[in-house]
Amino acid sequence: MTQESDLVQLIIDNCQDILRYLWQQYDELPPELKNVVESISDFLSDIETDSQLINKREVYEIIAEFLHKNLNEELPLCLNAAHIICEENDPRLLIEITGDAEKLAEDVKELILSIKVHYELLKKFTYKRTTEIFYQKKNQPAVKKVEEELDWDRIPSNVRSSYLIEGQKISTFKLYPIE
Repeated sequence: MTQESDLVQLIIDNCQDILRYLWQQYDELPPELKNVVESISDFLSDIETDSQLINKREVYEIIAEFLHKNLNEELPLCLNAAHIICEENDPRLLIEITGDAEKLAEDVKELILSIKVHYELLKKFTYKRTTEIFYQKKNQPAVKKVEEELDWDRIPSNVRSSYLIEGQKISTFKLYPIE
């Protein structure tokens, strides 16, 4: 590792520690600071070097936003619930889980039918990431889709490998339910 990459990793680690602490205190923060806390992960993804981690973080934020809007719960609690139902265990992503998160995760399991993420090659070295959340809306199935265009260096390394080794142009990951 170079000195520059060591410095980047040190910054990332410290920012993540600060972010974990702020998420734990989220309910007591003033609205302006809540906005800052919510935008820190965007800052981290700009300096993050692990594309797999970046994508996980971004997808979990999409899921948490969906839960926040549909269940009217605080964003950090929704993020915790997303981690729980998807059985996430990477400590770089996790914040301290509260008892309320476990209860909310049970409610989420009643709402959400399935969560899938698709990476599709659009043109040479550009991908579309589609996050699909299938859920119950008034006792009818519905889907929320979030589509984003990603450059080659922003897609997860396993998606890049699948394309380079096997020529696979579409990769799909089922996050929930876990089978």
